[in-house]
Amino acid sequence: MANALADAPRGRLGEVTQGERGIRAHHTAARAKAQRAESQDEAVKNQMTAALAEMDLRNHLKVPEDSVRASGEMLSPEFTRTCPSAYLIDTLQNPNMISVIASEYRLDLAAHIDSRVAELAVDAARSAQATNSLEKMLCHQMAAAHRAAMKMLGQSVRVSNYPVEVARLSNAAARMMQVFQEGLLTMQKLRSGGKQTVVVQHVQVSEGGQAVITGSVKSKR
Repeated sequence: MANALADAPRGRLGEVTQGERGIRAHHTAARAKAQRAESQDEAVKNQMTAALAEMDLRNHLKVPEDSVRASGEMLSPEFTRTCPSAYLIDTLQNPNMISVIASEYRLDLAAHIDSRVAELAVDAARSAQATNSLEKMLCHQMAAAHRAAMKMLGQSVRVSNYPVEVARLSNAAARMMQVFQEGLLTMQKLRSGGKQTVVVQHVQVSEGGQAVITGSVKSKR
């Protein structure tokens, strides 16, 4: 177990996280339970190994009492001390340590793009009322795409004397805008289950009557 943890990937702060330790403890318990014992002593040893690993699992996945939730994201105490943008906090409600680490890592990734993208990402997720991790990550990606589009569009205005550069930046900005819009469509598909509702209306016109259909018609030129 110690050797496995020594080779484990390092977390954001350069050390093995509690979530990683919990996952490895779960694997240790499962391996001990599945291992075929050649003797009674070995069977007892496997049972003890599994019991100790399960105890470690419960300890590692237990959320610290002073953990907090900021803007809908679950944060560990260490993150609130090292991240300047984690200033809106309230009490956690029945979290899981793995979700806490994943949540703070989402914010950390957004903050690495730009100092204000983390706030932009959280605001987007709150506005979209994201209810799960996938929707939150999608909102964060859309926030990053919006930032990239607006920055490149601004750069294209400042290099107006170079038509080739203007075209390159404008095209890149347009692509980022398209990515943002595709993200909105993906969000809609996720929430609707990929289904479309078509409403068909029947109009009956008696003899001598007239039917008027209102709406806009766009012609191609």
